[in-house]
Amino acid sequence: MPESAAPSPPLPVRRSVPRDRAAAGRWAWLTTPPGADGLFGPVPTAELSRGRRLAIWTVSVAAFVVYAYDSILRHLQYKTTIDITIFQQAIANYAQGRTPKVLIKSQEPFNSLGDHFTPIMMVLAPFYRIWPSVMTLLLAQAVMLAVAVHVVTRVAVRRLGGLGYYIGVAFALSWGVLKVLDFDFHEACFTVAFLALALEALLDDRPGRLVLWCGALLLVKEDTPLFIAGIGLVVLLQRRWALAIGLLAGSVLAFGLLTMVVIPWFSYTGTYTYFALGSAAAPSGPFALGQTVLANLFSLNGLTLLAALAVTAALGLRSPLMLVMLPTLVARFASQREVYLEMKYYYDGPLMVVCFLALAVAIAQRRQRRGITPQRVRAFWTSPQGLAAGLLLAVVIDYQVHTTELPITVAASREECQFCTAAERISAQIPDGARVIADAGLLGNLTDRHPVLVAGPEWTDSTHLPLQADWVVLRMDSGPAGADTSWLTERRALLLAQGYRQLDQQGTLVLLHRDSS
Repeated sequence: MPESAAPSPPLPVRRSVPRDRAAAGRWAWLTTPPGADGLFGPVPTAELSRGRRLAIWTVSVAAFVVYAYDSILRHLQYKTTIDITIFQQAIANYAQGRTPKVLIKSQEPFNSLGDHFTPIMMVLAPFYRIWPSVMTLLLAQAVMLAVAVHVVTRVAVRRLGGLGYYIGVAFALSWGVLKVLDFDFHEACFTVAFLALALEALLDDRPGRLVLWCGALLLVKEDTPLFIAGIGLVVLLQRRWALAIGLLAGSVLAFGLLTMVVIPWFSYTGTYTYFALGSAAAPSGPFALGQTVLANLFSLNGLTLLAALAVTAALGLRSPLMLVMLPTLVARFASQREVYLEMKYYYDGPLMVVCFLALAVAIAQRRQRRGITPQRVRAFWTSPQGLAAGLLLAVVIDYQVHTTELPITVAASREECQFCTAAERISAQIPDGARVIADAGLLGNLTDRHPVLVAGPEWTDSTHLPLQADWVVLRMDSGPAGADTSWLTERRALLLAQGYRQLDQQGTLVLLHRDSS
Protein backbone atom coordinates (compact mmCIF):
# COMPACT_ATOMS: atom_id res chain seq x y z
CA MET A 1 0.00 0.00 0.00
CA PRO A 2 1.39 3.46 -0.83
CA GLU A 3 2.54 5.36 2.20
CA SER A 4 0.21 8.26 1.38
CA ALA A 5 -2.81 5.93 1.38
CA ALA A 6 -1.94 4.23 4.65
CA PRO A 7 -3.71 5.18 7.88
CA SER A 8 -1.58 7.17 10.28
CA PRO A 9 -1.91 5.67 13.74
CA PRO A 10 -0.45 7.56 16.68
CA LEU A 11 3.20 6.95 17.45
CA PRO A 12 3.58 4.19 20.03
CA VAL A 13 5.05 4.89 23.42
CA ARG A 14 8.15 2.72 23.78
CA ARG A 15 7.57 1.72 27.39
CA SER A 16 4.04 0.54 26.59
CA VAL A 17 5.35 -2.34 24.44
CA PRO A 18 7.32 -4.86 26.50
CA ARG A 19 10.31 -6.33 24.71
CA ASP A 20 9.15 -9.91 25.04
CA ARG A 21 5.77 -8.99 23.54
CA ALA A 22 7.37 -7.08 20.66
CA ALA A 23 9.73 -9.97 19.95
CA ALA A 24 6.86 -12.42 20.03
CA GLY A 25 5.01 -10.31 17.47
CA ARG A 26 7.83 -10.64 14.98
CA TRP A 27 7.56 -14.41 14.93
CA ALA A 28 3.84 -14.78 15.60
CA TRP A 29 3.28 -16.41 12.23
CA LEU A 30 5.13 -19.50 13.51
CA THR A 31 2.70 -20.24 16.34
CA THR A 32 -0.60 -18.49 15.73
CA PRO A 33 -3.15 -18.65 12.92
CA PRO A 34 -2.95 -15.69 10.57
CA GLY A 35 -5.43 -12.92 11.33
CA ALA A 36 -7.45 -10.84 8.94
CA ASP A 37 -4.32 -9.35 7.45
CA GLY A 38 -2.83 -12.76 6.64
CA LEU A 39 0.84 -13.63 6.95
CA PHE A 40 2.06 -10.61 5.05
CA GLY A 41 0.07 -7.69 6.40
CA PRO A 42 -2.81 -5.90 4.70
CA VAL A 43 -3.02 -6.19 0.93
CA PRO A 44 -2.57 -2.74 -0.65
CA THR A 45 -5.79 -1.70 -2.34
CA ALA A 46 -5.10 1.89 -3.46
CA GLU A 47 -4.12 2.44 -7.08
CA LEU A 48 -0.59 3.64 -7.72
CA SER A 49 -0.38 7.21 -8.91
CA ARG A 50 0.67 7.92 -12.49
CA GLY A 51 4.00 9.27 -11.26
CA ARG A 52 4.77 6.10 -9.33
CA ARG A 53 3.77 3.87 -12.23
CA LEU A 54 6.07 5.86 -14.48
CA ALA A 55 8.90 5.57 -11.95
CA ILE A 56 8.45 1.78 -11.75
CA TRP A 57 8.57 1.55 -15.55
CA THR A 58 11.70 3.69 -15.50
CA VAL A 59 13.44 1.25 -13.15
CA SER A 60 12.49 -1.83 -15.19
CA VAL A 61 13.27 -0.29 -18.59
CA ALA A 62 16.63 0.93 -17.29
CA ALA A 63 17.32 -2.60 -16.04
CA PHE A 64 16.50 -3.98 -19.50
CA VAL A 65 18.91 -1.52 -21.13
CA VAL A 66 21.71 -2.53 -18.74
CA TYR A 67 21.02 -6.24 -19.23
CA ALA A 68 20.83 -5.96 -23.02
CA TYR A 69 23.97 -3.81 -23.20
CA ASP A 70 25.93 -6.22 -21.01
CA SER A 71 24.70 -9.28 -22.95
CA ILE A 72 25.54 -7.79 -26.35
CA LEU A 73 28.99 -6.74 -25.16
CA ARG A 74 29.67 -10.22 -23.82
CA HIS A 75 28.67 -11.76 -27.13
CA LEU A 76 30.86 -9.37 -29.13
CA GLN A 77 33.75 -10.18 -26.77
CA TYR A 78 33.36 -13.93 -27.47
CA LYS A 79 32.14 -14.74 -23.96
CA THR A 80 29.07 -16.76 -25.03
CA THR A 81 29.95 -20.43 -25.13
CA ILE A 82 28.51 -23.92 -24.82
CA ASP A 83 25.21 -23.35 -23.04
CA ILE A 84 23.84 -20.71 -25.39
CA THR A 85 24.80 -23.02 -28.26
CA ILE A 86 22.68 -25.81 -26.78
CA PHE A 87 19.65 -23.54 -26.54
CA GLN A 88 20.25 -22.00 -29.96
CA GLN A 89 20.34 -25.39 -31.66
CA ALA A 90 17.13 -26.47 -29.92
CA ILE A 91 15.28 -23.20 -30.62
CA ALA A 92 16.47 -23.13 -34.25
CA ASN A 93 14.84 -26.54 -34.73
CA TYR A 94 11.66 -25.39 -32.97
CA ALA A 95 11.59 -22.40 -35.34
CA GLN A 96 11.58 -24.79 -38.31
CA GLY A 97 8.88 -26.98 -36.80
CA ARG A 98 11.33 -29.79 -36.05
CA THR A 99 12.22 -31.83 -32.98
CA PRO A 100 14.62 -29.84 -30.74
CA LYS A 101 17.71 -31.89 -31.56
CA VAL A 102 21.01 -30.65 -30.17
CA LEU A 103 24.08 -31.54 -32.25
CA ILE A 104 26.58 -30.30 -29.69
CA LYS A 105 25.33 -32.94 -27.26
CA SER A 106 25.48 -35.83 -29.72
CA GLN A 107 25.99 -36.48 -33.42
CA GLU A 108 23.19 -39.02 -33.13
CA PRO A 109 19.62 -37.62 -32.68
CA PHE A 110 19.61 -36.01 -29.23
CA ASN A 111 16.33 -34.42 -28.10
CA SER A 112 16.95 -31.50 -25.73
CA LEU A 113 13.76 -32.42 -23.83
CA GLY A 114 15.54 -35.62 -22.81
CA ASP A 115 18.28 -33.55 -21.17
CA HIS A 116 16.23 -30.87 -19.41
CA PHE A 117 12.47 -30.35 -19.69
CA THR A 118 12.35 -26.80 -21.07
CA PRO A 119 9.32 -26.55 -23.39
CA ILE A 120 9.08 -22.82 -22.55
CA MET A 121 11.79 -22.33 -25.19
CA MET A 122 9.11 -22.87 -27.84
CA VAL A 123 7.83 -19.34 -27.20
CA LEU A 124 11.14 -17.96 -28.53
CA ALA A 125 10.89 -19.90 -31.81
CA PRO A 126 8.77 -17.30 -33.70
CA PHE A 127 11.16 -14.52 -32.70
CA TYR A 128 14.17 -16.62 -33.68
CA ARG A 129 12.60 -17.32 -37.06
CA ILE A 130 12.30 -13.56 -37.64
CA TRP A 131 15.85 -12.88 -36.42
CA PRO A 132 17.91 -16.12 -36.44
CA SER A 133 20.63 -15.00 -34.07
CA VAL A 134 21.75 -15.80 -30.54
CA MET A 135 21.14 -12.08 -29.95
CA THR A 136 17.44 -12.98 -29.96
CA LEU A 137 18.00 -15.27 -27.00
CA LEU A 138 20.12 -12.73 -25.14
CA LEU A 139 17.55 -9.96 -25.60
CA ALA A 140 14.74 -12.30 -24.56
CA GLN A 141 16.67 -13.03 -21.38
CA ALA A 142 17.06 -9.31 -20.74
CA VAL A 143 13.30 -8.84 -21.21
CA MET A 144 12.38 -11.62 -18.78
CA LEU A 145 14.75 -10.35 -16.10
CA ALA A 146 13.37 -6.84 -16.58
CA VAL A 147 9.84 -8.22 -16.10
CA ALA A 148 10.96 -9.59 -12.73
CA VAL A 149 12.47 -6.20 -11.85
CA HIS A 150 9.17 -4.52 -12.72
CA VAL A 151 7.17 -6.91 -10.54
CA VAL A 152 9.52 -6.75 -7.53
CA THR A 153 9.63 -2.95 -7.73
CA ARG A 154 5.84 -2.73 -8.05
CA VAL A 155 5.29 -4.92 -4.99
CA ALA A 156 7.87 -3.00 -2.98
CA VAL A 157 6.53 0.46 -3.92
CA ARG A 158 2.94 -0.52 -3.15
CA ARG A 159 3.96 -1.62 0.34
CA LEU A 160 6.80 0.78 1.16
CA GLY A 161 6.42 3.86 -0.97
CA GLY A 162 9.70 5.50 -1.98
CA LEU A 163 11.92 2.88 -0.36
CA GLY A 164 10.42 0.37 -2.81
CA TYR A 165 12.40 1.94 -5.65
CA TYR A 166 15.64 1.20 -3.85
CA ILE A 167 14.57 -2.41 -3.34
CA GLY A 168 13.76 -2.65 -7.04
CA VAL A 169 17.13 -1.24 -8.08
CA ALA A 170 18.95 -3.39 -5.54
CA PHE A 171 17.18 -6.47 -6.91
CA ALA A 172 17.98 -5.48 -10.50
CA LEU A 173 21.69 -5.19 -9.66
CA SER A 174 21.85 -8.05 -7.15
CA TRP A 175 24.60 -10.61 -7.45
CA GLY A 176 22.19 -13.47 -8.19
CA VAL A 177 20.44 -11.68 -11.05
CA LEU A 178 23.65 -10.40 -12.65
CA LYS A 179 25.13 -13.91 -12.46
CA VAL A 180 22.35 -15.02 -14.82
CA LEU A 181 23.80 -12.58 -17.36
CA ASP A 182 27.36 -13.70 -16.64
CA PHE A 183 26.63 -17.23 -17.74
CA ASP A 184 25.34 -17.23 -21.32
CA PHE A 185 21.58 -17.73 -21.77
CA HIS A 186 19.50 -20.00 -19.55
CA GLU A 187 15.93 -20.90 -18.74
CA ALA A 188 16.53 -19.32 -15.31
CA CYS A 189 15.42 -15.98 -16.77
CA PHE A 190 11.90 -17.41 -17.16
CA THR A 191 12.02 -18.84 -13.64
CA VAL A 192 12.94 -15.43 -12.23
CA ALA A 193 10.06 -13.70 -14.04
CA PHE A 194 7.37 -16.34 -13.42
CA LEU A 195 8.36 -16.77 -9.77
CA ALA A 196 8.11 -13.00 -9.22
CA LEU A 197 4.62 -13.01 -10.76
CA ALA A 198 3.57 -16.04 -8.70
CA LEU A 199 4.77 -14.48 -5.44
CA GLU A 200 3.07 -11.18 -6.26
CA ALA A 201 -0.18 -13.14 -6.66
CA LEU A 202 0.49 -14.88 -3.34
CA LEU A 203 1.10 -11.58 -1.54
CA ASP A 204 -1.95 -9.95 -3.14
CA ASP A 205 -4.17 -12.92 -2.21
CA ARG A 206 -5.03 -13.83 -5.79
CA PRO A 207 -5.15 -17.66 -5.81
CA GLY A 208 -6.24 -17.88 -9.44
CA ARG A 209 -3.23 -15.95 -10.68
CA LEU A 210 -1.01 -17.89 -8.28
CA VAL A 211 -2.06 -21.21 -9.81
CA LEU A 212 -1.65 -19.78 -13.33
CA TRP A 213 1.96 -18.69 -12.75
CA CYS A 214 2.79 -21.92 -10.92
CA GLY A 215 1.56 -23.73 -14.02
CA ALA A 216 3.84 -21.55 -16.15
CA LEU A 217 6.77 -22.46 -13.91
CA LEU A 218 6.23 -26.13 -14.75
CA LEU A 219 7.08 -25.36 -18.38
CA VAL A 220 10.47 -23.88 -17.53
CA LYS A 221 12.48 -26.79 -16.12
CA GLU A 222 12.05 -30.02 -14.23
CA ASP A 223 13.31 -28.51 -10.95
CA THR A 224 10.82 -25.61 -10.81
CA PRO A 225 8.25 -27.79 -8.97
CA LEU A 226 10.55 -27.30 -5.97
CA PHE A 227 9.63 -23.61 -5.90
CA ILE A 228 5.96 -24.53 -6.23
CA ALA A 229 6.38 -26.85 -3.24
CA GLY A 230 7.89 -23.93 -1.32
CA ILE A 231 4.89 -21.77 -2.20
CA GLY A 232 2.69 -24.64 -1.01
CA LEU A 233 4.44 -24.55 2.38
CA VAL A 234 3.65 -20.86 2.72
CA VAL A 235 0.00 -21.42 1.75
CA LEU A 236 -0.08 -24.22 4.33
CA LEU A 237 0.84 -21.68 7.00
CA GLN A 238 -2.11 -19.61 5.83
CA ARG A 239 -4.37 -22.56 6.72
CA ARG A 240 -5.71 -22.62 3.16
CA TRP A 241 -5.78 -26.38 3.13
CA ALA A 242 -7.20 -27.16 -0.31
CA LEU A 243 -4.85 -24.83 -2.19
CA ALA A 244 -1.85 -25.89 -0.09
CA ILE A 245 -2.49 -29.60 -0.63
CA GLY A 246 -3.04 -28.99 -4.34
CA LEU A 247 0.25 -27.12 -4.71
CA LEU A 248 2.26 -29.57 -2.62
CA ALA A 249 0.79 -32.70 -4.21
CA GLY A 250 0.95 -31.19 -7.68
CA SER A 251 4.61 -30.21 -7.28
CA VAL A 252 5.62 -33.67 -6.04
CA LEU A 253 3.66 -35.37 -8.82
CA ALA A 254 5.08 -33.03 -11.47
CA PHE A 255 8.65 -33.49 -10.28
CA GLY A 256 8.26 -37.27 -10.25
CA LEU A 257 6.63 -37.44 -13.67
CA LEU A 258 9.15 -35.11 -15.29
CA THR A 259 12.28 -36.77 -13.91
CA MET A 260 11.16 -40.40 -14.00
CA VAL A 261 8.79 -40.57 -16.99
CA VAL A 262 8.85 -37.59 -19.36
CA ILE A 263 12.58 -36.84 -19.57
CA PRO A 264 13.59 -40.56 -19.77
CA TRP A 265 11.05 -40.92 -22.60
CA PHE A 266 12.88 -38.30 -24.66
CA SER A 267 16.37 -39.07 -23.34
CA TYR A 268 19.18 -40.46 -25.47
CA THR A 269 20.10 -42.77 -22.59
CA GLY A 270 16.56 -43.51 -21.42
CA THR A 271 17.29 -42.01 -17.99
CA TYR A 272 17.37 -38.69 -16.18
CA THR A 273 21.09 -38.08 -15.90
CA TYR A 274 21.15 -35.27 -13.33
CA PHE A 275 20.18 -37.23 -10.23
CA ALA A 276 23.25 -37.08 -8.02
CA LEU A 277 21.94 -37.28 -4.46
CA GLY A 278 23.84 -38.56 -1.45
CA SER A 279 27.50 -39.33 -1.15
CA ALA A 280 29.31 -40.82 -4.12
CA ALA A 281 31.65 -42.65 -1.74
CA ALA A 282 28.91 -44.22 0.38
CA PRO A 283 25.91 -46.49 -0.30
CA SER A 284 22.79 -44.63 -1.34
CA GLY A 285 20.01 -44.13 1.16
CA PRO A 286 18.82 -41.69 3.83
CA PHE A 287 22.08 -41.97 5.81
CA ALA A 288 24.24 -41.12 2.79
CA LEU A 289 21.85 -38.32 1.88
CA GLY A 290 22.11 -36.88 5.37
CA GLN A 291 25.88 -37.10 5.24
CA THR A 292 25.93 -35.15 2.00
CA VAL A 293 23.59 -32.46 3.33
CA LEU A 294 25.69 -31.98 6.46
CA ALA A 295 28.97 -31.99 4.53
CA ASN A 296 27.67 -29.39 2.08
CA LEU A 297 26.04 -27.36 4.84
CA PHE A 298 29.34 -26.90 6.68
CA SER A 299 31.51 -26.62 3.58
CA LEU A 300 33.03 -23.27 2.66
CA ASN A 301 30.80 -22.93 -0.40
CA GLY A 302 27.69 -23.92 1.55
CA LEU A 303 28.32 -21.51 4.40
CA THR A 304 29.20 -18.72 1.98
CA LEU A 305 25.98 -19.23 0.02
CA LEU A 306 23.81 -19.25 3.14
CA ALA A 307 25.57 -16.17 4.52
CA ALA A 308 25.13 -14.31 1.23
CA LEU A 309 21.42 -15.16 1.14
CA ALA A 310 21.02 -14.07 4.77
CA VAL A 311 22.74 -10.74 4.14
CA THR A 312 20.69 -10.19 0.98
CA ALA A 313 17.35 -10.93 2.67
CA ALA A 314 18.37 -9.09 5.88
CA LEU A 315 15.15 -8.30 7.78
CA GLY A 316 13.33 -10.52 5.29
CA LEU A 317 14.62 -13.59 7.14
CA ARG A 318 11.72 -13.04 9.54
CA SER A 319 9.17 -13.42 6.76
CA PRO A 320 7.48 -16.77 6.09
CA LEU A 321 8.00 -16.00 2.40
CA MET A 322 11.56 -17.31 2.83
CA LEU A 323 10.07 -20.81 3.01
CA VAL A 324 9.58 -20.64 -0.76
CA MET A 325 13.28 -21.34 -1.31
CA LEU A 326 13.52 -24.14 1.28
CA PRO A 327 12.85 -27.18 -0.99
CA THR A 328 15.26 -25.81 -3.61
CA LEU A 329 18.01 -25.25 -1.06
CA VAL A 330 17.51 -28.71 0.43
CA ALA A 331 17.81 -30.28 -3.03
CA ARG A 332 20.96 -28.30 -3.79
CA PHE A 333 22.60 -29.22 -0.49
CA ALA A 334 21.64 -32.87 -0.98
CA SER A 335 23.35 -33.04 -4.37
CA GLN A 336 26.87 -34.17 -5.17
CA ARG A 337 27.13 -31.46 -7.83
CA GLU A 338 29.33 -28.78 -6.28
CA VAL A 339 28.27 -26.18 -8.86
CA TYR A 340 24.92 -25.84 -7.07
CA LEU A 341 26.70 -24.25 -4.12
CA GLU A 342 29.15 -22.09 -6.04
CA MET A 343 28.02 -18.49 -6.40
CA LYS A 344 29.32 -17.99 -9.93
CA TYR A 345 26.50 -19.57 -11.92
CA TYR A 346 22.88 -18.71 -12.69
CA TYR A 347 21.23 -20.87 -10.02
CA ASP A 348 20.76 -18.05 -7.50
CA GLY A 349 18.74 -15.72 -9.73
CA PRO A 350 15.33 -17.06 -8.58
CA LEU A 351 16.45 -16.94 -4.94
CA MET A 352 16.92 -13.18 -5.28
CA VAL A 353 13.20 -12.81 -6.01
CA VAL A 354 12.36 -14.49 -2.71
CA CYS A 355 14.94 -12.51 -0.73
CA PHE A 356 13.90 -9.07 -1.95
CA LEU A 357 10.15 -9.65 -1.78
CA ALA A 358 10.56 -11.05 1.74
CA LEU A 359 12.59 -7.97 2.65
CA ALA A 360 9.90 -5.61 1.33
CA VAL A 361 7.14 -7.44 3.20
CA ALA A 362 9.13 -7.58 6.44
CA ILE A 363 9.89 -3.85 6.39
CA ALA A 364 6.23 -3.03 5.70
CA GLN A 365 5.10 -5.23 8.58
CA ARG A 366 7.68 -3.69 10.89
CA ARG A 367 6.42 -0.21 10.05
CA GLN A 368 2.86 -1.28 10.68
CA ARG A 369 3.74 -2.98 13.96
CA ARG A 370 5.60 0.07 15.25
CA GLY A 371 3.09 2.58 13.95
CA ILE A 372 5.64 4.36 11.75
CA THR A 373 3.86 6.95 9.62
CA PRO A 374 4.87 8.20 6.13
CA GLN A 375 5.73 11.56 7.67
CA ARG A 376 8.15 9.91 10.07
CA VAL A 377 9.72 7.93 7.22
CA ARG A 378 10.25 11.10 5.17
CA ALA A 379 11.71 12.89 8.19
CA PHE A 380 14.26 10.10 8.64
CA TRP A 381 15.43 10.02 5.03
CA THR A 382 15.95 13.79 4.98
CA SER A 383 17.93 13.74 8.23
CA PRO A 384 21.75 13.35 8.38
CA GLN A 385 21.27 9.78 9.59
CA GLY A 386 19.00 9.05 6.64
CA LEU A 387 21.42 10.54 4.14
CA ALA A 388 24.22 8.44 5.64
CA ALA A 389 22.01 5.35 5.40
CA GLY A 390 21.27 6.19 1.75
CA LEU A 391 24.99 6.43 1.02
CA LEU A 392 25.57 3.08 2.71
CA LEU A 393 22.82 1.47 0.65
CA ALA A 394 24.41 2.84 -2.54
CA VAL A 395 27.74 1.33 -1.48
CA VAL A 396 26.02 -2.03 -0.93
CA ILE A 397 24.63 -1.98 -4.49
CA ASP A 398 28.03 -0.98 -5.88
CA TYR A 399 29.68 -3.87 -4.03
CA GLN A 400 27.12 -6.34 -5.39
CA VAL A 401 27.76 -5.17 -8.94
CA HIS A 402 31.51 -5.58 -8.52
CA THR A 403 31.11 -9.23 -7.47
CA THR A 404 29.93 -9.94 -11.04
CA GLU A 405 31.53 -9.62 -14.47
CA LEU A 406 29.52 -6.54 -15.49
CA PRO A 407 32.29 -4.00 -14.67
CA ILE A 408 34.90 -6.20 -16.39
CA THR A 409 32.74 -6.51 -19.51
CA VAL A 410 32.14 -2.76 -19.73
CA ALA A 411 35.84 -1.99 -19.16
CA ALA A 412 36.87 -4.50 -21.84
CA SER A 413 34.62 -2.78 -24.38
CA ARG A 414 36.92 0.26 -24.27
CA GLU A 415 39.97 -1.79 -25.24
CA GLU A 416 40.99 -3.48 -28.47
CA CYS A 417 40.22 -7.21 -28.48
CA GLN A 418 42.93 -8.94 -30.50
CA PHE A 419 41.38 -12.35 -29.94
CA CYS A 420 38.03 -11.09 -31.28
CA THR A 421 39.70 -9.78 -34.43
CA ALA A 422 41.54 -13.06 -34.96
CA ALA A 423 38.34 -15.06 -34.41
CA GLU A 424 36.41 -12.96 -36.93
CA ARG A 425 39.11 -13.47 -39.58
CA ILE A 426 39.16 -17.21 -39.01
CA SER A 427 35.38 -17.65 -39.01
CA ALA A 428 34.99 -15.57 -42.19
CA GLN A 429 36.86 -18.29 -44.11
CA ILE A 430 34.38 -21.06 -43.20
CA PRO A 431 31.45 -21.48 -45.63
CA ASP A 432 27.97 -20.96 -44.16
CA GLY A 433 26.31 -24.21 -43.15
CA ALA A 434 29.56 -26.18 -42.80
CA ARG A 435 29.91 -28.30 -39.67
CA VAL A 436 32.69 -27.02 -37.41
CA ILE A 437 34.56 -28.43 -34.44
CA ALA A 438 35.68 -25.42 -32.43
CA ASP A 439 36.97 -24.21 -29.10
CA ALA A 440 34.21 -23.50 -26.56
CA GLY A 441 35.00 -19.78 -26.62
CA LEU A 442 34.02 -19.55 -30.30
CA LEU A 443 30.79 -21.55 -30.21
CA GLY A 444 28.35 -18.76 -29.36
CA ASN A 445 29.59 -16.67 -32.29
CA LEU A 446 29.70 -19.55 -34.80
CA THR A 447 26.44 -21.33 -34.01
CA ASP A 448 24.14 -19.00 -35.99
CA ARG A 449 25.91 -19.87 -39.25
CA HIS A 450 27.23 -23.37 -38.59
CA PRO A 451 26.33 -26.70 -36.94
CA VAL A 452 29.01 -26.74 -34.23
CA LEU A 453 30.68 -29.28 -31.97
CA VAL A 454 32.95 -28.48 -29.04
CA ALA A 455 36.63 -29.47 -29.15
CA GLY A 456 37.96 -31.28 -26.08
CA PRO A 457 40.87 -33.51 -25.09
CA GLU A 458 38.82 -36.71 -25.57
CA TRP A 459 37.67 -35.54 -29.04
CA THR A 460 34.21 -37.04 -28.49
CA ASP A 461 30.74 -35.61 -27.86
CA SER A 462 28.81 -36.17 -24.61
CA THR A 463 27.61 -39.57 -25.87
CA HIS A 464 31.21 -40.65 -26.55
CA LEU A 465 30.95 -40.54 -30.34
CA PRO A 466 34.17 -39.38 -32.09
CA LEU A 467 33.90 -35.82 -33.40
CA GLN A 468 33.45 -35.62 -37.16
CA ALA A 469 33.66 -32.40 -39.22
CA ASP A 470 35.57 -31.04 -42.21
CA TRP A 471 36.40 -27.77 -40.47
CA VAL A 472 38.27 -27.45 -37.18
CA VAL A 473 39.24 -24.36 -35.19
CA LEU A 474 41.73 -24.96 -32.38
CA ARG A 475 42.70 -22.40 -29.78
CA MET A 476 46.24 -23.37 -28.87
CA ASP A 477 46.15 -21.68 -25.44
CA SER A 478 42.65 -22.91 -24.53
CA GLY A 479 41.93 -23.53 -20.88
CA PRO A 480 42.53 -21.77 -17.57
CA ALA A 481 45.93 -20.34 -16.71
CA GLY A 482 48.41 -23.11 -16.00
CA ALA A 483 46.26 -25.80 -17.64
CA ASP A 484 47.91 -28.51 -19.71
CA THR A 485 47.41 -27.62 -23.38
CA SER A 486 49.70 -30.26 -24.81
CA TRP A 487 46.67 -32.16 -26.13
CA LEU A 488 46.08 -29.32 -28.59
CA THR A 489 49.52 -29.68 -30.15
CA GLU A 490 49.05 -33.43 -30.32
CA ARG A 491 45.57 -33.10 -31.82
CA ARG A 492 46.76 -30.69 -34.51
CA ALA A 493 49.55 -33.10 -35.49
CA LEU A 494 47.08 -35.99 -35.58
CA LEU A 495 44.60 -34.06 -37.73
CA LEU A 496 47.35 -33.09 -40.17
CA ALA A 497 48.32 -36.73 -40.39
CA GLN A 498 44.69 -37.63 -41.12
CA GLY A 499 44.56 -35.38 -44.19
CA TYR A 500 43.56 -32.00 -42.79
CA ARG A 501 45.40 -28.92 -44.04
CA GLN A 502 46.19 -25.89 -41.95
CA LEU A 503 44.66 -23.00 -43.87
CA ASP A 504 45.40 -20.16 -41.49
CA GLN A 505 46.65 -19.14 -38.07
CA GLN A 506 45.58 -15.91 -36.38
CA GLY A 507 47.23 -15.44 -33.01
CA THR A 508 46.50 -18.59 -31.03
CA LEU A 509 43.69 -19.72 -33.35
CA VAL A 510 44.40 -22.37 -35.98
CA LEU A 511 42.04 -23.19 -38.86
CA LEU A 512 42.18 -26.74 -40.28
CA HIS A 513 40.21 -28.17 -43.20
CA ARG A 514 39.94 -31.42 -45.12
CA ASP A 515 38.35 -31.97 -48.49
CA SER A 516 35.88 -34.81 -47.95
CA SER A 517 34.75 -34.81 -51.59
